[in-house]
Formats: sequence, C-alpha cells, structure tokens
Amino acid sequence: MRIVIHFKETKIKIKNLSTCFLIILPFWVLVSSCVGAGTESAKKVKYEPNYGSLSQWECPQWFEDAVLGVYVHWSPGSVPGFVFKLPSERVDSGIWYGGGIYACYTASGYNPKPKDPLGVYEFHVKTYGDPEKFGYPYLIKLFRAEKWDPDEWAELFKYAGCDYAGLAAEHGDGYPMYNSTYDSINSFTTGPKRDFTKELFAAVRKRGMMTVATVHEHPGSLFGRAWEFAPADSHVRDPKYRDLFEADSPQKYTKKMYELMEKYQPDQLWIDNPILRNSKSRWLKFVSDYYNKGAEWGKGGTLISQKGRSERLLQHTVLDIEGGHFPGGKWRWAGMKEPYPKRWQKDVPIGNYWAYAEGVGCRPVNMLVDGIVDRVSKNGVTFLGLAPKADGTLPEAQIKGMRELGDWMKHNKEALYAARPEPFKEGGVDAWQARGGTVRFTEKGNYLYAIDLGNKWPTTRGFADYEDSKKPTAPYTLGGVKPAKGSEIIMLGSNKRLPWKMEGNNLVIMELPDPLPCDYAWSFKIQILDKSW
Repeated sequence: MRIVIHFKETKIKIKNLSTCFLIILPFWVLVSSCVGAGTESAKKVKYEPNYGSLSQWECPQWFEDAVLGVYVHWSPGSVPGFVFKLPSERVDSGIWYGGGIYACYTASGYNPKPKDPLGVYEFHVKTYGDPEKFGYPYLIKLFRAEKWDPDEWAELFKYAGCDYAGLAAEHGDGYPMYNSTYDSINSFTTGPKRDFTKELFAAVRKRGMMTVATVHEHPGSLFGRAWEFAPADSHVRDPKYRDLFEADSPQKYTKKMYELMEKYQPDQLWIDNPILRNSKSRWLKFVSDYYNKGAEWGKGGTLISQKGRSERLLQHTVLDIEGGHFPGGKWRWAGMKEPYPKRWQKDVPIGNYWAYAEGVGCRPVNMLVDGIVDRVSKNGVTFLGLAPKADGTLPEAQIKGMRELGDWMKHNKEALYAARPEPFKEGGVDAWQARGGTVRFTEKGNYLYAIDLGNKWPTTRGFADYEDSKKPTAPYTLGGVKPAKGSEIIMLGSNKRLPWKMEGNNLVIMELPDPLPCDYAWSFKIQILDKSW
C-alpha cells in the first residue's frame, strides 16, 4: 500500500539536537508503506501522454527495495587508455576522448598544432598517427572485446550484492552498444560485432537481477566540431560514416529510443540528455508508452531516471544525482544531506574515472560501503559505474573491490534491502548526532538497524586518503534507541546475543563479538518498542 499526502510545508522538531532545526519537505511527499519485500502495487493504470495521467505513476517495488545497481561505460573510447591532462576533467577520461582527436579542424581551417588542453590530440598523433588516417573509425576496429564474457560479469555483479545491472547503451560518441536498425555503425555491425546489450541483459536476468540501459548522447557533443569544420574530402564527411559523426535528429533519436525500449525491455532507462525532453509531446508520449509496455512485460514495473529536479518531472521519474564534483581535480561529495521523501539514485564511478584509462583503480571498499549505507538511510540507491578495458576484461582493482563489497553484503545487506530510513520522531533516534555522526539507521518490520560506518560521511577526503574505519568497542552506546523489553540484539554476521541495558534514554551494549564479523560498517539489529513507520 502507498499513500500520497499533499501539503505545503511540514515542520519536524528533532529533540536530541543541541539546536532544533526545521526540515522543509516538498509540496507533496510520497510515503511508502511496504507490506513485504517484493510486494507489487495492485493498481493498474493505462497511462496517457499528459502530466495528469503520469502523475499516477508509482515507483516499482523492486526499485523501492533495491540497494545497489551497476553499469559499465564501455566504447571505442576505451581503447587508448589515455588520462586527460586537466585534473578537473580526468573523471571523463575515456568517455570524451573521441572529440579531441579532431581538434585540428577549426573554424579558420586545418591547424596541425591546435589548442589541446586535454592532451588528446598530441597523444593520438604520437600513438596512432594522423587523425585523418587513424581517426575514430580506426579505434572502432581496435575495439574487439575479444575476452568479454557476459556471464563472468553478471556473476561478479550478483556476488557484489547488485539488484540491477546493465550498461551505457550509447554514450556521447553516438556508438550504440546494441544492434540498431537506425545507426549503421554500432557494436553489432562493426568492431566487436556483438550485441552487448542483448548478451549482458540475458546474463543479468538469468541471475535474477533487473536490467538498466543508460543513454548519454547529446546533440553534437563529441563530434560536432569535426562535423562542422572537417574538409569535404575528410573521412568525417564520408557518407558511410555519417551515422557516427552527424548528430542524431530528434526524429531519428526518438526511433532509436523506442527500439532500445521495445527490443531490449530494460527495467530502468537512465536518460542523460535533453533530446526527448526538448519536446513536451515527444517526452510525454515516450514515457507513457514505456510505462504501459512495462506493465505488459509483467516484470515488476519500469522507471526512468534523470537529473531534472522540477516537481513536474519528479512526479513520473526518479531523481539521479551524478558523481561528485572535481574542482581543481579534487573530488567533492554530492548527494542528499537529509532523507528524501521519494526514492532517488546516485550514480558514481567505482574508480577514478567513468571509463577505462590508465590508473582507473577502485575506491577503498569502506568508502564504497559508507556511501551505500548513507544513501539507503536517506532513501537512496547507489548506481556504481565500472570501467572495462577494450578487450572486455574489468580492471583487477575493480574486480577485487566488487568481491570485497560482496563479502560485506553477504552479512550486512539485510540492514539495507527493503529497509526504510528511520523516521524522525520526537524523543526518538537522533539520526545525525549518534556516535559523532558515524551511525546510520534503517528500519524494517519490527527491527531497527544501526550501522556504524566508523567514518564521518560525507567525507572531505579523496579516494587515496580515505581513512580506515574505526572499529566499535564495548561498552557501545546508542543515544535515543529504545529496544523492546527482552529484545535480542545481534551484530549481523555473528550469532552472538549481545547483552545490553538502558541508561536513561541511551542503549548501552555491554559486549561485542570478538572478532568482529567485518572490517567496516558494522550493523546492529535491534527489536524496537515504538515503531512508527
């Protein structure tokens, strides 16, 4: 059952803070009341292409319950492995490489020594040769994915605790990673000659995960300069490469989106471009068609995620907050500071860059876990981006990180899956100040989960200097937590019943497991007395 509550403003006082503050919630709030994990809404709606009809849309239960998704940024741009020179742009190394190849084509003609702030042109000429002979079509030939095994990837995703998985079906290079009827240059007809979307979706579904396809092509964003300024005899102007270099018209792009939707039936579409939204009628028709098709597929419902924060958009889509910020090349956190009333998604690279480039690496696993836990406690889902090499293998550091993440999930995912943020209530848990800001709370059924990150989050530290998690020690105090009389308290991953007592309004856990069951983000499972969600 779900209840939609309409109101202008709600003021909630938090008792345990030294200074009370107000949380101003949006005009409308969606409150989820889940009868049980996997329960689907009985509501059947035939959506019409208008805002009023689409405002009836409800986020699918599978996404309301999800904890973690994963996708890959993979394309011919993965071939060079080049790291951009500008620190502030390095996170996009591998994604936007192709545009830099053609920096020599300028409004004033050919320039063999063009402005090259990212260093792509200089690197490409030294490594491959003249871009006119060895341009992006040449990289497509080198993009072979000869070692790719979709089942191996899907097994890793499943082990890591992923609830949904997929790929960037088309990025800024306009190179579809599927067999497209409307783009003659794609992964099935050129290069590796494989339908990556079809094969990966099959492997993912075989393991019980939902699927996601992301689309990121912006009009003229990567090859716009080359298309505009390349001479008539350039390969850029060769009719056989037109589908690659010329930006899609809105009509062509719409056909491709319908093809992707109908042919591959993704459970989530993450739309990172304005092409559909630029036309109100086109957008509303596509969204209504997708949601109606999703109901016909009978797989639990579909959703569109996107970056727009307008109230009207968020009535029928899920908010996505992308990555972090890199001012001066240094990572800066971006996300929710407070629980958000609607389910939201945070997509973030697992390593230093979205796509493969030398030194892509992997974040410390405790940093990954801390972010995942923090987001669930604020009603968010984490969407990790992996960076495969051109041969189809994942970097060893990312494989290792995903396995270690899975080791943690094996014991602790119970505290996150189908759990809901601990609601603020007068005299209840002080979700922000407990243990100096290192504890996050979730609720499920009659249980409260208190997860101690052992680190403060959000962090001001980068990947390389993220600190080890500080282990909890006994006696361990949680302020404002009220277990049920005779409650059994355990730490997930251990069967040991932990003795406890109350000191005023504070729960004091007298003993902890020895050894602790994991190395970071320790989860206490507590039966609570006053359930209010």
